[in-house]
Amino acid sequence: MHVERAPSRAEPDSVWTLTPDDPRWPELWRNIDVPPALVRGTGDPAALATPAVAVVGTRRPSQRGRAVAHRLASDLAAAGWTVVSGMALGIDAAAHEGALAGGGLTVAVMATGVDRTYPTRHVDLRRRIEASGCAVTEAEDGVAPLPFVFPRRNRLISGLALGVVVVEAPLRSGALQTAFHGLNQGREVFAVPGPVDDDGCRGCHHLLRQGAHLAEGARDVIDVLGRQRPAGADLAEPSRLPLAGSPARWIWDRLDLTGLRLSELRRSWAGSELVWLEGLLALEMAGLIVRLPGGRVARRIWVP
Repeated sequence: MHVERAPSRAEPDSVWTLTPDDPRWPELWRNIDVPPALVRGTGDPAALATPAVAVVGTRRPSQRGRAVAHRLASDLAAAGWTVVSGMALGIDAAAHEGALAGGGLTVAVMATGVDRTYPTRHVDLRRRIEASGCAVTEAEDGVAPLPFVFPRRNRLISGLALGVVVVEAPLRSGALQTAFHGLNQGREVFAVPGPVDDDGCRGCHHLLRQGAHLAEGARDVIDVLGRQRPAGADLAEPSRLPLAGSPARWIWDRLDLTGLRLSELRRSWAGSELVWLEGLLALEMAGLIVRLPGGRVARRIWVP
C-alpha cells in the first residue's frame, strides 16, 4: 500500500506534541481506558478541548448516506459543536467536509504517523482541517495505515466526543467499533436509520434496536447532548455495570454490540456452570445484554 508523506506544512516547527501533563491535553481522554501516552498533530491543538460530536460510518456509503453525514456535520458545526472523525473515505470525509461547510471546527484522528496522510487523496482535505481544527495521532512518525492500528484509533475518536453518531455502517465495521468504544466510555450513541434492505445500514439498525438514540438530524443529537454537561463531567461508566472481577463482568468484558455465541464464551469460562449462569442472569436482570438469534448475546446500548 503506497501512502505519501504529508507535504511541507508538516515541517517540524508546525508539528506539536502533547502529553497528559500538558494543560492543552483534552480532559475527556483522561477518562478512557488506555489513554494515549502522547499524541502528535498539526493545526490548532485547542480544538481538542472543545465540545465535540463524533460522526463516523462506512467507507462505501450511498449518495444518500454521504449527503446525510455532510448535512448533519454542517448543522452540528453551525450550532457550535466540533465534529470529530477519522479522515477515511466515505462518511468520515463527508463529516469533515460538512463541518467545514458549516463554518465550524473539525478534528481528524489519524491512524498513521503525523508525517503521513491516508488516504493520499485527502492531502488537501487535511490542509483544510488543519486550518479549522487539527489532525492528531498517537502513532509514531512513519507508521503506515496497518489494519491493527484502526481499532486503537477508534477509541480516541469516541473518547474526544460527548456523543458518537453512526451514519451507514454494516454489521461488521470500524464505525460500530467506535460506537462500542463510546458505550464503554459512557458516551451517548446515536444512529441514523436507512433502508431496511440495505446491508450498509444494518449496523445502524442494530444499534437502534439496542437502544441507541435515533438521529434524523442534528437537532436530535443536540437535544440529547445539550450544552449543560461540562467537558469531563458525568462520563464515568454506568453504575449498572457489574463489579470488576465478578463473573458477570467477565462475560460483559468479552461481549460486543454485534453478538457472540454463548457456547463459545462458555468454553472459555474456567469456573463452574452455576457461577456462569449466575453471572449471565445478573447481566440480564440489569438490562445490560440482549439475546440474539443463533444462541448469541450482545451488549445493550446503555441509556440512562
